[in-house]
Amino acid sequence: MKLRILVALALVCALAPVTRAAADITDPYEVLDRYYEAMGGLDRVKAEQTRHFEATLSVAGLEGTIHHWEVSPDRSRSEVDLVVFTQTTGDNGKVAWEVDMNGKLRIEQDPNVLARREVGRRLALFEHLDRASDIFTVSLEGTEQVEGANCYVIRVASAADDVERVWYIDVSDLLLRKSIDIQLDIQQHAIHSDYRDVNGVIHAFRQDVEMLPLGQKQVIVTTLLETNVDIDPALFEPPSEDARDFVFTEGGDRAEVPCRYIERHIFLPVIVDYDRSLWVLDSGASASVIDRDYAESLGLELSGELKGQGAGNTVDVAFTTLPPFSVQGIEFEEQQVAVIEFVDLFRRVSDLEVVGILGYDFLSRFVTRVDYANNMLTFYDPETFEYEGDGTVLDAPLKENLFTVAATVDGVHTGRWMLDLGAGGMTFHAPYAKAHDLESRDGVYGVGFGAGGRIHHHLSRYETVEFGGYTIERPCISMAGAGGEMAGAFSGGELVGNLGNTLFRHFVLYLDYKNQQVVVEKGDDFETEFPWDRSGLQLWRPDKVCKVLYVSPGTPAEEAGFQENDLVLTINGIDTARFGGLLEFRAMLREEPGTEYVFEVERDGRREELKLVLRDLL
Repeated sequence: MKLRILVALALVCALAPVTRAAADITDPYEVLDRYYEAMGGLDRVKAEQTRHFEATLSVAGLEGTIHHWEVSPDRSRSEVDLVVFTQTTGDNGKVAWEVDMNGKLRIEQDPNVLARREVGRRLALFEHLDRASDIFTVSLEGTEQVEGANCYVIRVASAADDVERVWYIDVSDLLLRKSIDIQLDIQQHAIHSDYRDVNGVIHAFRQDVEMLPLGQKQVIVTTLLETNVDIDPALFEPPSEDARDFVFTEGGDRAEVPCRYIERHIFLPVIVDYDRSLWVLDSGASASVIDRDYAESLGLELSGELKGQGAGNTVDVAFTTLPPFSVQGIEFEEQQVAVIEFVDLFRRVSDLEVVGILGYDFLSRFVTRVDYANNMLTFYDPETFEYEGDGTVLDAPLKENLFTVAATVDGVHTGRWMLDLGAGGMTFHAPYAKAHDLESRDGVYGVGFGAGGRIHHHLSRYETVEFGGYTIERPCISMAGAGGEMAGAFSGGELVGNLGNTLFRHFVLYLDYKNQQVVVEKGDDFETEFPWDRSGLQLWRPDKVCKVLYVSPGTPAEEAGFQENDLVLTINGIDTARFGGLLEFRAMLREEPGTEYVFEVERDGRREELKLVLRDLL
């Protein structure tokens, strides 16, 4: 799950009335020239070298404040305080940084963000006004109504960061009514109003912002704006100390924690208030998460209702303070965590009672060694850790707290992928899959689940995947959004896709958040060929009984006559209640080709016998 509050902090300068008729202006640069002229003159606007503002912020039922400082063109600091959620971002002109709600410092290394940062610097130097600019293309795309006002549509595109900025300028008085920033993964739509003069330059004191596709809305109302004030340069520097909210209970600088690798996910026990429960380890979660019912059982107070990106769709997110908790050999102080509904998801598809997700707020404290074959996690203190093996060290810049790494499929599909320990398999993101027509490949349709709901996918066999200097033969990779539109984390366009545990189970991984690196070693299962489903039949337990969740077209399950929602009563004459549950059923459906099962199912009050014969599907 990806979670972040995206706050629009642009200080937008408005325009004073002018008398020239709208029909007389057809050149976009002339519109911009008059835009700045009306603001008080370009020289006066450029003379605003420093700014400090304070504002109130309302977002998803939370009320808070923003404090912001900037020195043109490239130094800034913003502090967002929503009580249960705090976030501080800064830029000292050399590095951009962020401190999250649990005090963890992250230095920005995501190349897409760094590209946008450089373009922002050049915008602050007004290079978009240069008709000969090597990175900006400015166009006037007619007029459009914005809240009853007819506006010029000025589009400022940048080849350097693949972002388009669209400004809607009122044709009658040249006030900026609306702005849109269009990125591959997200759009920021802002309505600007309440214009006031500050030292001869007019600024918008209110912004009504919506982030798409999240649908997150926020209202920012400026209460104080000062320009050309003295600002201490130290304000823009990252903190000298990082969060240290854990201890190794046995002393030393590491802890070994046995885990369970079950159905392509990593689970380990966590103790909260003497309650020992199963949690999943997930580097694809940008925050640690607990289930809503579990939070209420602990008597925790919830605040806010934000939008986060689950794997399948957007998801409602609240926040709470998790009391001190522990895993074997490690004790944590209290942390702010996200709260969503997901416990039923694991129970219905795996019979497992999972109440929490250990994401970035946990993993970022350590260098984490994941040994899949031996079901062992080792958590190292990053201040003393030194890698001494012969594995491959990969640069893995964090994208909103999530590792991204290079990988190549079939020598063709190459680029940055998310490294996601919470993903069962490898998945091409929907935009990439659509652009390369991957659904036309031979494969098997199916459904999966993630935070946000059901995900339809299409699974195909490929020749190779190259990762960390190693090659895995004949990988199976799915594509998100099969057969329809896709929302959620798999709908982003900046990455090729997600790398998950069907790839990583061949390796031993080291996740180094401090240095934003990943180390890859061959694991004991490097040469192992793991079996895949040979039935096309997916079972689940939406209530207390086992039912058919999905029947893949053209597979033995469809040929046997299974239908969705069939109630499964017996297998080979044995009552399903006597089996080990859904995990055992899945293992049975991966047995050798030619294996036969006779299912007794109930459909519309009638009992039927269905013969299922397994065969290779991929």
